[in-house]
Amino acid sequence: MMIKTIKRAINYIKYKTRSLGLPKRSSKWRKLEKDFLEKNSFCAVCGSKQTLNVHHIKPFHLYPELELDVNNLITLCMGKKECHLLIGHGADFKAYCNRVKKYAQEVQDNKKTLQEIYEIAKQCRKYERS
Repeated sequence: MMIKTIKRAINYIKYKTRSLGLPKRSSKWRKLEKDFLEKNSFCAVCGSKQTLNVHHIKPFHLYPELELDVNNLITLCMGKKECHLLIGHGADFKAYCNRVKKYAQEVQDNKKTLQEIYEIAKQCRKYERS
């Protein structure tokens, strides 16, 4: 239980310091992020409404041109189920999973369990622009 708490704390710190060392964010990002969360106010995977993150499917540091593209965004939680880390990043913050929308839909349609998707997302990990 302590390890999960530490992982969540690290996840939250990384979220709060996400702009460090990255390309400069557009001045329009904060408004878009706020508007997106108002329209998509729950985790697309598990349905949680707590500790939400507007996640870039193709990460901002690799695809800065997609920063404001709503088709490249999905709301994921950073709470107990850790969908942001486990599915959005395939359990590795250095990676990304570009199939996160597909996997979220499979959970919502009851085609796969969260645990199954966690394992599949690990196989989807990408580290570079493709």
